[in-house]
This record gives sequence, structure tokens and C-alpha cells, in this order.
Amino acid sequence: MRYDPIDKVILFGGSLTLSGLAKWLISEEIQVKIFTSPRHAEESLTDEGMSLEELLVELNVPYVVTEDINKDSSLIAEITSNTLGIGIGEAWSFDAKIINAFSGKLLDFMGIPLPRYRGGAHYTWMIMGNERENGVRLQVINTEMIQGEFDSGKIVESLDYKKDDEALLPSHFFQREVQEGVDFISRFLSNVRSGRDFKLSKIDESKSLYLPRLNTDLHGWIDWRSWSGLDIERFIRAFGTPYKGASTTINDQRVYLKNAHLIVDQASFHPFQSGLVARVSKEEGVVICTVGGLLVIHSVTSGNGQDITQTLKNGDRFFTPQKESENALLHRIDYNASGLKK
Repeated sequence: MRYDPIDKVILFGGSLTLSGLAKWLISEEIQVKIFTSPRHAEESLTDEGMSLEELLVELNVPYVVTEDINKDSSLIAEITSNTLGIGIGEAWSFDAKIINAFSGKLLDFMGIPLPRYRGGAHYTWMIMGNERENGVRLQVINTEMIQGEFDSGKIVESLDYKKDDEALLPSHFFQREVQEGVDFISRFLSNVRSGRDFKLSKIDESKSLYLPRLNTDLHGWIDWRSWSGLDIERFIRAFGTPYKGASTTINDQRVYLKNAHLIVDQASFHPFQSGLVARVSKEEGVVICTVGGLLVIHSVTSGNGQDITQTLKNGDRFFTPQKESENALLHRIDYNASGLKK
């Protein structure tokens, strides 16, 4: 399959990968336009709190914010035989009219080793499972695709890589995705412009792994009674930055825990001891008994974001009510046709 000649690229979706790619396209003097959703446009993407919309304004890139791409009347007029479309975490499933207008030149970038980790919350799931293998893919978008649930288009280009040992939080995975993703797509576009013929490959469904979307407030509850200290440590890291933290209660209030590590050379504790505060200090934070060792937590915040770490006392107990643990297991997030939460 050949994609040249290309004189314009339309990007759909959001993230730092999208804004980074837009910047590269500008440097290559390739015409670029963005179509994004309200939630992507407003999402804070930088340490300074800049949103995607603010980044695009800074880059002077033309963009459209739309709830439903299939109802946006301006898109079809933008598409010519020399236009390539690339989705990067887009919020919608495209209808046949849009797909046909691109004539095979509408692709989806996925920052996962497809077909593994279909669904959502990819990096949260990876951290929980101590996954080391990652990858990125470019895939043809077809009419069978359901955003965030199913994809059957052929793979255009692939790259696999191992996670860094220092990658402990979702934010670290996102940073690596931006680096790998922008380099990967820019190399692909350079090869397109050079006239390369791409060999499309089918997805090996025997390796498929689907894990659903998660919501930090709904699903991020710690199970002190059943999980080992290592399970709890990974779970807290999995809901760490840029998310607000894993949930539990202490002294009858909901709190969020972040920045955890397990001291494995300490005594192992009985499940009845799990969750007890063993000591509190400015140097360590809060040290908690778990099955498998002592768990050190550096950040405990209340629901309004106030740091209460140093207010905790020896002998306090972190505890998650059974109903919250059960709800976390049973609650599934459903999305409507435009990919937005119901």
C-alpha cells in the first residue's frame, strides 16, 4: 500500500503525542489540521497546566472542537486524494462516509502493542500487572472499528519496545509514549513521502487482550484484606500521577494515596495487621503494615486535595469498606456512539 503523494495531514483526537506531531508537521512544511473533542481540548497536558487547545493556539495550528465528528459538516470538504488522516486517542468511531472519503488513508495510532491491551486505562493495567513489553501501532480504520472496544483493520507499521526500569507511574508511560509516538509517526510520514510501499498485516487475534476503561474515583479502591503488600504498591502506583491516587478510608474519611514503595526486607504481617499505621515521620511519610512487608506512602490527601500525611497517628488504620471494593470490581464504564461517557 502506498500513501503518497501527501500534502495535508488531518489529526484526530488529543494528547501530547498529537501536539508533538503537529509541531513536527509544521517544521516539515506539511499542512496540518486538528479535529478534537471538548474533553480532549480542555484536558491539562503539561506541568504548567496548559490544555491541548492552548498548545494548538501557541503552535498556530487550525483546529475544530466537535462533540461528534460524524456530524461535523466541515470535515469532508478538507479531504482530498492527497490527504492522510491519523487518529490519536480520538473520542469517536468514524462512520462509513468519512472512512470512504479517505479511500484507505485514514489510520489510527495506538500507543499499545495491539492486539494486547485493547480497551482503556492501558498504562494503569500495565503497572498493575508489572508489564515490561510495550509498543506502538498504525492501523487502518474500517467500518467495524468501535473506538476503545474493537478494531480489525490491518496493521500498517509496528514498533515494540521495553519499558524503562524507572517507569513506575502512568505519567512515565505517557512521557515515553510521546517520545516513541512522535518519532514513530514522523518516520512513517517520511517513508510515505519517499514513496515506500507498505505491506499490511492482519491482527493475530489469538494474542488479543481486552481490559476495560477505568475511572479513578470508581475503581481505585485498595483491598487491604485480600491483597499482598506488593499488590497494593503496584495498585497505588497504577493510579498515581497524573491521576489523583488510589482510594481508601482512614478515621472515617476518604483519602487518596500516592508515591508508594514496599520494604520487602521487613517482617511479613498477618492479614489482620494489614492497613495499620506503624509509624509516621517527615522523612518517610506513613509506614503501613501489609502482608509481605512494610508499605511506605509519601502522599496522603483528603478529598479536597489537602495533604494530611503528617496528621496521621501510630495505630490508625487504613480500611476500605466491602461495598466500595465490590463496586470497584462490578462497575463498568459504558460509552455512547461518540465515545463520550454516558
